[in-house]
Amino acid sequence: MNEHLIITLDTASGISLQAQIRQSVVEAILGHSILPGDKLPSSRALAKQLKVSRNTVILAYQALVDTGYLRPRERSGYVVSDEAPITRLVDTPGDQLPLGDEDQLADYRDILSYNQQSRIDWAQKLVHSYSYIRPVQKPVNWREFPFPFVYGQVDDELFSHSEWRDCARQALGRRNFSTMAGDFGQHDDSMLINYICSRSLPRRGIKARPEQILVTLGAQNALYLIAHLLINPQKRVVIENPSYPDLRDILLQRTHEIEGLDVDAGGLVLDEQVLRQTDAVFITPSHQCPTTCTMPADRRLQLLDLAKRHDFLIVEDDYEFEMNFLESPTPALKSQDRDGRVIYVGSLSKSVFPGLRLGYMVAPEPVIKQARALRHLILRHPPGHAQRTLAYFMALGHYDAQIRRLRRHLAERRRLLQKAMDSEPLLSQTASHFGGTSFWVHGPEWLDSRHLAELAMAEGVLIEPGDVFFRSEAAPLNYFRLSYSAIPADHIAEGFKRLACTLNALASKT
Repeated sequence: MNEHLIITLDTASGISLQAQIRQSVVEAILGHSILPGDKLPSSRALAKQLKVSRNTVILAYQALVDTGYLRPRERSGYVVSDEAPITRLVDTPGDQLPLGDEDQLADYRDILSYNQQSRIDWAQKLVHSYSYIRPVQKPVNWREFPFPFVYGQVDDELFSHSEWRDCARQALGRRNFSTMAGDFGQHDDSMLINYICSRSLPRRGIKARPEQILVTLGAQNALYLIAHLLINPQKRVVIENPSYPDLRDILLQRTHEIEGLDVDAGGLVLDEQVLRQTDAVFITPSHQCPTTCTMPADRRLQLLDLAKRHDFLIVEDDYEFEMNFLESPTPALKSQDRDGRVIYVGSLSKSVFPGLRLGYMVAPEPVIKQARALRHLILRHPPGHAQRTLAYFMALGHYDAQIRRLRRHLAERRRLLQKAMDSEPLLSQTASHFGGTSFWVHGPEWLDSRHLAELAMAEGVLIEPGDVFFRSEAAPLNYFRLSYSAIPADHIAEGFKRLACTLNALASKT
C-alpha cells in the first residue's frame, strides 16, 4: 500500500464506508501526501487491509475517477490523475516550484511571519462595533455532553432522516431541478408558499394571500428585516423583559429608545403610559420567551385596542406553536387583528431541525414588497433546494408526522423533568400550559446561574444561564433555562440529580 495514503474507517460516524474511503483519498491528494502519477493500492489489497468488501473499494475508486481525482491505468490499477484539482499552498504568479519544495515552504513561512508582524488599528478602520451583542451561549460540541438541557436543539433520534432524504432527492429530480436550481430573484418557492397559506397559517387562525408572505432564513432573519424597515433612531420600541436576546441586539442597531416592560403569568404587562409613546411593540404572546407564559385573551384584546388608539404596530413572534401536546394553543394574536397592525413571524426550523434556517413573515403587501427588496440586497433568497425539500416534506405528510412524533416524546420528557424538579425545594419554575420544550427556572436570590452552569458542565450537565435575557444593567443572575428537547428521556433523572447536587453544594457554602 502507498505509505503516504492512510485510511481509517469509523463505523459509528454515520458516513458510509465508501464515502469515508473517497474522503480519505481526496484529503491525501489535496494535502499533497500522494501526487499525480502515484499508484494507489489495489482494490483487493485495500479491501483486505480495511476489512471491507472489495466492491466498496471499487465503487469508491470509480467515483473518484468520475470526479477527476483518479485515472485507471491498464494492468496497473488506479493512479492519481494529472488533472486532479490540487490546491497550491502559495499561489504566486509565475512560481513553478513543485509543491513541497523547501524554498517554497520557506517563502510560505515568511509570508505568515509578515502577516503576524503587520499592525493595523482595526478599531479605527471598523465603522461599527457589535461587542454589545449577548447571545445565548452553548458549546458547539453539546452533543458530546451526556446531559444537554439546551434549548433550540433536537434529538437526532426523533427526526425522520430517510423521509427527508427522499424529499431532497425529489427536489433534485429532473422535474424540479430547473425551478429549484434557478435564481428566484425576489420570489419564493410557490409550493412552499402554498403550503404555508393552506396549512400552517390556518392552524393559527390566520388567513393570508401569497402576496402577504415572505420566506426568510429563520424567524430571526424576519425580525432583522422588520427592524430595518420600521425602526430608526427616532422611533421608540417596547420589548418584553426578559426577552429574546437577539431581538434586543437587533433593535439596538436601529435605536436606543428601547423600553422593556416586565412580564408576569399573563405575558407582557400592559403599561398604557409607556405604550402610548411607542411606535412598535415586539412580543411573544403565545409562548413568551423565555418564561413560556401565554397572554390571555382579554389582555390580547386590550393590546390590540391600545395599538389602534395610539397608532403603534405589533410584531408577533409565534415560535413553538407546533409543540402543543398538553392542550391546543391559543390562536395567534394576528388572527384577531382587524386593522393590519400585526406583523406575524413564524419559524419552520423549530419543528424540523434548527440547521434548516427557514421561517416566514406575514404582513400587508406594502411591507412584504419592501421586505422582499431588502432581502434581495442581503441574500437574494433562501436556498431553493431547502425550500423545495421542505415543501415536499410538508406535502407528503412527513411534517405532520414529525410534529406528532415530537409531541409524544416531548410530553414524556417534560413529565420526567417536572417530576425531578418537584423534589428540589431550592428551585421553582414556569412552563407553557400547552407544552413547549423548556422550563424557565427561578433559583434562590444568592444563586449566580453562570457559576452553576460552569460547575454543572464539569459533571456533564449543560444549562442556559438566564441573565442574557434581561437588560444588562439590571439582569438578575438567579434564573436559568432547562430544555428537554435534546436530552434523551432516560438521561433526564440522572442529569437533574447531578445539577441538584451541584446546586446544593453551592447552597452549603453560602
